[in-house]
Amino acid sequence: MTIKQIGAAVRKARGQRSISEVAEAAGLERHQVTGVEKATKAYTMPVFLKLVKALGGWAFVFPAKGSGAAFTKGSTGSDDVRG
Repeated sequence: MTIKQIGAAVRKARGQRSISEVAEAAGLERHQVTGVEKATKAYTMPVFLKLVKALGGWAFVFPAKGSGAAFTKGSTGSDDVRG
């Protein structure tokens, strides 16, 4: 999934809600949401996860072609990626 595809998915998930409404729900600035949607601004994973949560949480599947990546339980009990 490319940055542009992620941005398009965010825009689609936002639906009829305004950028300001989603930004406020996520605790983000309006320009951060706009940047993600337009794929013009770099963002961190915590910012992205706040946005996903505000949009009602949707799943992304990131194929790991030939990487052999797998989810395992880490020492903290969280899912860790091993590749």
